Amino acid sequence: MPNADAPESLVGGDLFNLITAGLYDNPLVIYREYIQNAADAIVSAGDTVNGKVEVDIDPSGLRVKIRDNGSGLSHEAAVRELLPIARSQKRRKTDRGFRGIGRLSGLAFAESVTFLTRAESERPATRIVWNGPKLRKCITETGKIERAIRECVRIETVAGLDYPAHFFEVEVGGVGRHAAGLILNREAVRTYIGEVCPVPMATIFPFASDIENLFGENEAPLALDIIFDGECMPITRRYGEMIRLSQDRQDCFREFEEIDIPSADRSESAAVGWVAHSSYLGAIPKEAGIRGVRARVGNIQIGSESVFDRLFQDERFNRWCVGEIHIVDPRIVPNGRRDYFEPGPHTRNLENQLAAVIHRIVTRCRKASAMRNKKRKFLSTLRQMEETYDLAVSGYLLPKDAKAMVRQVLNRLRDIRDENLDPKNGHTKDDLEQLEAMGMKLDNFKPRTSRPIFRNITDSEISTYRKIFQTLAEVSQSPHAAKEMIEAILSHTHEIGSSNIAARSSRTFRSKG
Repeated sequence: MPNADAPESLVGGDLFNLITAGLYDNPLVIYREYIQNAADAIVSAGDTVNGKVEVDIDPSGLRVKIRDNGSGLSHEAAVRELLPIARSQKRRKTDRGFRGIGRLSGLAFAESVTFLTRAESERPATRIVWNGPKLRKCITETGKIERAIRECVRIETVAGLDYPAHFFEVEVGGVGRHAAGLILNREAVRTYIGEVCPVPMATIFPFASDIENLFGENEAPLALDIIFDGECMPITRRYGEMIRLSQDRQDCFREFEEIDIPSADRSESAAVGWVAHSSYLGAIPKEAGIRGVRARVGNIQIGSESVFDRLFQDERFNRWCVGEIHIVDPRIVPNGRRDYFEPGPHTRNLENQLAAVIHRIVTRCRKASAMRNKKRKFLSTLRQMEETYDLAVSGYLLPKDAKAMVRQVLNRLRDIRDENLDPKNGHTKDDLEQLEAMGMKLDNFKPRTSRPIFRNITDSEISTYRKIFQTLAEVSQSPHAAKEMIEAILSHTHEIGSSNIAARSSRTFRSKG
């Protein structure tokens, strides 16, 4: 029995703002929401092979149109499904969108959202227009959402001669300035769709065919042709032939790992996925749009590259890897913002089992990092040996000091060769050859004894200079730094010596004159 004391309306007017501006912070999310609905319509039509979505961006008109060739809606169905808020007729377990609020996402960033659709060629199309400013004004004045919707949302039928037999189109009009830089930017939209929406893998990705064969008995992910108006080639996923780390540095995909995560009751798969292992040279640039272990439901990305950061002991390693987890258990449900999953035992099962996969990835990252550090240390040591040899053979030091320096380096070289030169430690055949070549140079070392390097310095002073230079070699940061300092001293000494010679010559010439 109704409570007579209850207020006339049990829903506050602010609910409308909460499910539009309050729910979405990234303007590009409208493409995910509307393409998600298009995907469900195309699946409903039963012809996913020919499923197609057209995107028409009109910057001058401040509008966007997104049209699909799905099943469309009859007039009755359009009124029934496009007017109520949060009362979707979709199937929660199978459809990508099921809460009935995503279709209003455009009102968070624009003045109006217009739906145009039909399901049969013999019937006219139905147009339903949501006017954001008018709705908000009416809600503010009356405080009643339902009344505002009934009074402000316009429904009309239009002749369908120029429209496809069945289709669904949404137009977001009057895009606001704060959002236009993204919503009306073709490249930003192309990048977003390629990263988030259900588009096919690029054929140049080395593991594209492996991913197609990954799902076995599970339904393969839906891949739609999403095309910008006036273009021929559909948008593809952003995975390419290799990983570009910088302008002059890149890495290759080397190994494909399949992932199968069983459901909590072990009756079927909760998720299937893959990791494309590389050399793990470091963090992949964000603009590449491929880094991180990502989550997808119905082949639509959930959250961002950081969706599973919490499962990494050191989350920076999630920037080093490339992979995807496709959720196939309908009991793992995306939350309202679609940035993670609703809590529950099935989500916990996913996290627990995925943590073991991530641990293996992190182990690879740490091992690769350790091997690179050893490699850098080896090359640095080899470079220092070369510098030591150059200083020893220069003749700047006393022969006995030069020999002692070379002998010390030879001992260090033998230790490195005996302890670290192993392929398991990241060393290559080239490393061994470089070390052996350096060993031969050091074994054949003979100190230089010729005098020309000490010109303008008397024989009695040379020994003193060499002792000073030995001290410099001992206290300098590196043999190369010591050699540079010694040569600077000798250069200055030669200049002083030349000036003295010139002065003596001038005095001799004047005395003879």
